[in-house]
Amino acid sequence: MTATSVAFFRNLNLGQRRSPGREQLLAAFAAEGATDVLSHQSNGTVAFTAPGDPQQLADAVAARLTSVCDYADLAVVRSVAWLDDLGLAALPDGCELTLYDTDDPFPEQLPFFDERAAATVLVADRRHAIVQNHVERRSNGTPLLEKLLDVSATSRGAGTVLRLLDRL
Repeated sequence: MTATSVAFFRNLNLGQRRSPGREQLLAAFAAEGATDVLSHQSNGTVAFTAPGDPQQLADAVAARLTSVCDYADLAVVRSVAWLDDLGLAALPDGCELTLYDTDDPFPEQLPFFDERAAATVLVADRRHAIVQNHVERRSNGTPLLEKLLDVSATSRGAGTVLRLLDRL
């Protein structure tokens, strides 16, 4: 597998209401010209290679899915190399990667603990945050960062991203 990019679709769960099935998702990528397409797990994480701009291709896939299953939400794309450089394997348990795009710097001093979310933002910039959740099996990166930055975001557990990188 030589995929060079990963699309992280927000609120896409294969086979659930308003989400495509795996075959529909893969077909949408193929119809937009992507190659090396790999749907990882069922949470809308897709590795692929784009003939042009990977973000534009993922946006076109999302638009195509709207006509298929009423899916209409954000897709954030990052390169496989960028994900690999994050060093996710060194993170403590309970960490997740939250992805977004903003022009604004992170508004708080790091590390930033939010008592209500029971989570600490360990790292944050204009493209991502690493969030440690302090309650087992809880994921608060997306709502916490959306509130702090006033942007749409999507999160994946560090283990999910590491398993994808291992597959690639």
